[in-house]
Amino acid sequence: MNLPQASESDRPLSQLAVHSDLDEIETVLRWFEQLSDPAVPSELWMQAQLALVEGFTNAVRHAHADLDPPPPVQLSVQVSSQRFCVQILDQGAPFDFDAALATVEKAMEATGEDPLAREAHWGLVMFLKLRSAYGWTISHRRIGAATNCLSLCHPLSADGGTGRSS
Repeated sequence: MNLPQASESDRPLSQLAVHSDLDEIETVLRWFEQLSDPAVPSELWMQAQLALVEGFTNAVRHAHADLDPPPPVQLSVQVSSQRFCVQILDQGAPFDFDAALATVEKAMEATGEDPLAREAHWGLVMFLKLRSAYGWTISHRRIGAATNCLSLCHPLSADGGTGRSS
């Protein structure tokens, strides 16, 4: 995983591997809630939680849909003095996340479409909003021959703020 190097004051990387099953969402949420960190503003924590649920759900429903038995979904959270990161790893087929984001963004711009009126791709709309309006860095990359990694990171300032200028 490509997370920041921890210093003595940074929280160690927290990881969880869960069955690729939507019934595991409760386990995922309990794990995430117990990691709550005062250095991360509550609004930022809630954004990350929403993205974590969406990413996990996509891994189960799409990436692992045709794999029998489906491999576990691997999750990680890192809070450093500079940033807050969440990663979701799956074993699905390669997926061009950037192209999918661009397609949804282009369609919304061309039609002036209300994102809430969409029937599909709500997750992509949400990721676009997290990136454009809330300062998240979101990337999706292939690791090796069989792993997809969705990474969401947000800067933190020394005073516990979000590290964004308004």
